[in-house]
Amino acid sequence: MQRRSLPQALWLLLGCGALLLVAPVLLSRLWVEWAWFGQFGWQSVLARRWLVQVLGALLGLAGGLGLQRWLLDTWRLPVGRGQELRFPMAGPRYLAALLCSAGLQVLPLLLMLELARRLWLDPFDSRRLHGLVLLTGGSWSGLLAVLALVVLALLLRPRNVARLLGATTACAVSVALGRAWGIWTLALLIPDQGIRDPILQADVSFALARFPAVALALTVVIALLSVHIGAALWGLLARSPQLSDGRFAGFSEPQLHHLRLPMGLLGLTIAAAFWLGRHQLMLSGEGAVPGAGWVDVHVALPLRSLAALLALLTGLVLLLPLPRHGWRAAAWLSLAGATLLMPLLEAVAKPVLQLLLVNPQELKREQPYLARSIRYTRLAFQLDRISSRELNPQPRLTRADVQASAATLRNIRLWDSQPLLATNRQLQQLRVFYRFSEPAVDRYSLGTNQEYGRQQVMITAREMDSSALPLSARTWLNRHLVFTHGQGFTVSPVNTSGPDGLPDYFISDLGRSSRVEGSLQLGISRDDVLRGIPVGKPSLYYGALPAPYALAPSAVQEFNYPEGDQNFYSRYTGRSGIPLGTTAGRLAAALYLGEPRLLSQGAIRPQTRLLLRRDVRQLLRHLVPFVRFEVDPYLVSVALPPGNGVFNARERHQYWIVDGLTTSRTYPYSAPVSGEPDIRYLRDSVKAVVDAYDGRVALYVSDPDDPLIRGWQRLFPELFKPLSAMPLPLMQHLRYPIRKFEIQTRQLLRYHVTDPRVFYSGDDFWQVPKEIYGNQQVLVKPYHISAQLSPALPPEFLLLQPLTPLARPNLSAWLAARSDAPHYGQLVLLRFPSQTPIYGPEQITALINQDPRISQQFGLWSQSGSEVIQGNLLVVPIGKALLYVEPVYLQARNGGLPTLTAVVVSDGSRIVMQPTLAAGIEALLDPSRSQDMSRD
Repeated sequence: MQRRSLPQALWLLLGCGALLLVAPVLLSRLWVEWAWFGQFGWQSVLARRWLVQVLGALLGLAGGLGLQRWLLDTWRLPVGRGQELRFPMAGPRYLAALLCSAGLQVLPLLLMLELARRLWLDPFDSRRLHGLVLLTGGSWSGLLAVLALVVLALLLRPRNVARLLGATTACAVSVALGRAWGIWTLALLIPDQGIRDPILQADVSFALARFPAVALALTVVIALLSVHIGAALWGLLARSPQLSDGRFAGFSEPQLHHLRLPMGLLGLTIAAAFWLGRHQLMLSGEGAVPGAGWVDVHVALPLRSLAALLALLTGLVLLLPLPRHGWRAAAWLSLAGATLLMPLLEAVAKPVLQLLLVNPQELKREQPYLARSIRYTRLAFQLDRISSRELNPQPRLTRADVQASAATLRNIRLWDSQPLLATNRQLQQLRVFYRFSEPAVDRYSLGTNQEYGRQQVMITAREMDSSALPLSARTWLNRHLVFTHGQGFTVSPVNTSGPDGLPDYFISDLGRSSRVEGSLQLGISRDDVLRGIPVGKPSLYYGALPAPYALAPSAVQEFNYPEGDQNFYSRYTGRSGIPLGTTAGRLAAALYLGEPRLLSQGAIRPQTRLLLRRDVRQLLRHLVPFVRFEVDPYLVSVALPPGNGVFNARERHQYWIVDGLTTSRTYPYSAPVSGEPDIRYLRDSVKAVVDAYDGRVALYVSDPDDPLIRGWQRLFPELFKPLSAMPLPLMQHLRYPIRKFEIQTRQLLRYHVTDPRVFYSGDDFWQVPKEIYGNQQVLVKPYHISAQLSPALPPEFLLLQPLTPLARPNLSAWLAARSDAPHYGQLVLLRFPSQTPIYGPEQITALINQDPRISQQFGLWSQSGSEVIQGNLLVVPIGKALLYVEPVYLQARNGGLPTLTAVVVSDGSRIVMQPTLAAGIEALLDPSRSQDMSRD
């Protein structure tokens, strides 16, 4: 007895030791996450997330435990003497049965392990999470090697290894269901959108959220049942002495009766999978039509419906009693064989009928399905909401055009992001450990005269990059306790430059030497800037750049800003962060971060807090992982009125605004985005605001019609507020998301065409034009301007993208996204007449470089040791004409500062280069001072 109990005691001892090692780490992670959510007052959100994950994991474990119990009961069934045994096997039949039962265990196990791995790394993995596609990432040689190893282990310890494979699969299923909490909870909570699939009449919300959840559930159930059925068969086929004899005596009647229940359930599950496969046809990306085409509707759909019926009958034959003995085997084998034949028949019939029936008359047969694809793609990407109007610009710019669009000309952007960023890094970085994030184009109300609209500016945050410290100073203390935050920001008007060609600054430098200046050119005073852009105490603990955790406030003073050779210090006074005042808190943080130095109280004080996830996108992704925060955050500096919710700190005016997108890969009939096949649906659903000082967060729903965000609102109502609740000073700085605009533009290139016949011919597709930037030819990127959509409208903040015909450089259209209330989110498409050739950006760039005067001047500048940088070419409607504006910068080849040296302007008929935009406009209006482009 002692010899038998020793292994059990050893296993118990090892288990307790492992628990003692894992439990503190697990508890520390739970405590840190609980405290981290607590700083926002959203612990109820985390508790709900944990609850649904536990429920999913328990559901998987319950299914696995039930099947493990069934497995043991199957193996324990006695085979009495004299019992009739059925289906005996020997030789090749026996070997084939062994291989099939081994494959039933290995393939689903590998599938579940891959599924659990992907969901563990990313619970909101946007790729397909169902079907055998999960096994396509590995190699067949590797798969065969695993199968061989598992078969060898099964031969050595048949029942122990079979049970282990089943238990491992159940654990993988438990992990997958727990981590996939967002998939199945959204499926339960998403509301109907009111738009129905034209063939199966399912609401599109079924495809958006319920289809992925049902497909995942069916994959999990099929895998779990298959592994345990394979394990049961292996335990019966390979039991001693049958394996050594090379023959199987047969199944007893109780064994067959016991096997029928899971096999019948498997048949019903496969029937449901075939039925769901009908909906998958609506998501097909094969052939000329996204979604179901002629062959799918007339061949695949009937075959999958028939396969579902046959699989249903197979399951019922196994589960229900039959009137005569002996019918069940024949019926089951016939139905199962016919069911398996359906996918093979579909795989053969579809390409043959496509080749013989569809391709010779493709347009005629596919036209109604192509029309559906166009309609649903436009719905999925909101292209149907674009308002379109024709614009036939005059060939020459007139003074009347200039007067009518004075507000547009006043704010034309002459500074690009890259030259301004390069200048900031050399003039405004001030210390090696500061780093500027990407400049953001924005607008502020500066001055009392708003005739020309709000002033367009570029604002750039000066953030801390402790990794840039000298190696000797890159200590743990400096990185986490001393150099904890960035300081200040710069603000530059986009449309002026100083006498030396460098950017003007409304706000520059930092600390006590901070400079706030007006602009004589723009008629903006210093007081206007102070009123319009409050500075306060601009310490940036949270930013757009990656940052390590910080411990603040502590016994160590934090570096605040330099003043000449002297450094000034401060201490964090915010309310966010994880408290570390207790020994338990420091222990949990030390285990979570793997940092034993936190165990020593040292510089840590009772009020010290741990500031985690200080990159605002990382912070938001952890808070709301079901929303995609892919757009660069942009900084705004505004004074908020009292009583505005979470943001109520005085003298703190800096906030990050981040656009949150919701996407789906399962919108019926929608075409995927080129290069991003997992995006078939897109909405700009959330505006997140993060306090740059203490990380406080507010989430506002900007698209309440999005069914995805409405489903998440049902699960987490405390997370979201309506957009109308956003403080007005913040709302005035909302921008249309560049990421969404780029995706919509890529879809619009093809799907501006709504006639299926024209779409099929492909002769009216568009493309994004190219331009010369610096010395390279690049695609024209969307750009922000403050402009008038027509002379009768006031100026507004727009995001623009010019478009040209496919393989031709002429300008076809001009897409604008409006960002100012009450028109936020509206898209306007200005279409130019196709019969009148209008120069596109690529043509204007070529004409600039071909102009004798301009090219000669470029050559002279290049010979003097400078590098000519041609900036972004802007195409702007001015009155009844078009104006092309390209800034020209000079930079010393040895790394000097980019300076705005000249501006090239053109109206499509004449071209001129002058030191300023105003001088260029005047020269363009004077035929004697501008070059006629028709001569070139």
